[in-house]
Amino acid sequence: MRQHEMKSNQQTANAMMSPTFPADFAFPQRLAARVQTVAHHLAVGCERPLYCSFSVVLNGEELVIPRRVYYDSERLLAATRADGIDGLITLCLGTRHHDGFVREACVRRLLGLREDWTIPFVVQLVGEYVSQIVAVIEAALPALDAAAYGAFLRENPRFFATTERRVISYWYAYEQTGYRKRGEEPGSRVIAAFKRMAASNCPMPPS
Repeated sequence: MRQHEMKSNQQTANAMMSPTFPADFAFPQRLAARVQTVAHHLAVGCERPLYCSFSVVLNGEELVIPRRVYYDSERLLAATRADGIDGLITLCLGTRHHDGFVREACVRRLLGLREDWTIPFVVQLVGEYVSQIVAVIEAALPALDAAAYGAFLRENPRFFATTERRVISYWYAYEQTGYRKRGEEPGSRVIAAFKRMAASNCPMPPS
C-alpha cells in the first residue's frame, strides 16, 4: 500500500493558530512557500469561522482542503489575476468560497488549466448542490486532462464514491431546474464521464 504523508493531529492543531490556515494543507508541500504568500494576502481582514475540511490523496500526499473559505470576495477575485502559480492557487481557494458566484467564476478559469493539484477542487464542486456550476464543469469535460483526472479518481475511490452519492442526494436541486429523469442531469453525466476517465488507464490484470 502506498504510504501517505499524513498530517498529525498536533500539526493540525498548531496550524489552526496560523493566519494562513486553512490553506496550509490544501496543496502539495512543494508549493508551501507560495501558498503562504497567497493565503497571508487573502486573510487580511478576514474573519475565520469554524473550519471544516475534506481529505484527498494526490501522488501519495494527503491534502486537507477547506470546504468553505470566507475571504473578502473582491480581494480574492483581484488576486486571481496574479501571474503564475499565485493566481492559480487563488483560483483553487476561490472554488471553496462561500459565495457561489465566486466559486463559479473561479472554476470557469481553473478548468482551462492543467495542474494535477487543481483536480480535487473541481471534483468537489460536482458533489455540491449548485447545478449551474456542475453544468460549467460538464461543458469543459472535452478539454480536461482525462489521464490526470483518471489517476486522481483511482487514487481516491472513497472520495469519488462520496461525490457520486452527493450527486444522487441533490437530485431535488436538478429537478427544480427542469430535469425530470434521474441520470440525465449534469451531475450524473459528469460522474459517468469521470468513471470512464478512471477506467481508461487502469492497468491490465495479469493473465
